Amino acid sequence: MEPPNESSRPHKLSNAQTILYEIDMLTFAAGHLKQKAGPSSWSYLECFLLHFRNLLDFFGKDERNLRDDDLSIFRPKQIWTDPNSLPSEEDRQRLNLVNLWNKYARRPDSISKYLHHCTQERVNLKSWYVRSMFEDLSPTIHEFEALLPDKETKNCDWERVPKIDETKVVTLHGSSGPPILARIHDGFLPDEGPQS
Repeated sequence: MEPPNESSRPHKLSNAQTILYEIDMLTFAAGHLKQKAGPSSWSYLECFLLHFRNLLDFFGKDERNLRDDDLSIFRPKQIWTDPNSLPSEEDRQRLNLVNLWNKYARRPDSISKYLHHCTQERVNLKSWYVRSMFEDLSPTIHEFEALLPDKETKNCDWERVPKIDETKVVTLHGSSGPPILARIHDGFLPDEGPQS
């Protein structure tokens, strides 16, 4: 099989659409994690983890740790460029996920250890509780989308990914590389609790 000569992601018309793209890719990957262990399930898992981490950084990374060009909920004018559409401080505070960022990013086995670059940690058995992770992020994602002007959510250059039922997102067990072993029950995995 030969790769295509060229490929690209969809064009984004605004910073808000960059975040919508992250949401769509997370949702798409989460919806495809039921596949049996193999290259497809591993690529969906990596896609899920990458976009989960990106959204976690957007909603929760401490402003002191941001680079100048990072998009962040703590820099709302990057997203709501029309001052008339800027949500209230109270609404924006509900989108603040610093506690969730601390839960997932400030750990010795953080996503970045397994995804960002090749590390020795990759040989350690690792479970990703993707259902719990998805459920942790979903309410904020839905609220964020509701606060965006229609022109952002309706005028994407791509077909938006339909929302999925969080109960159908699976939990994959295994290392970050082959093999990922999954215990399937009634077509999808039981949730065994959040990462702590």
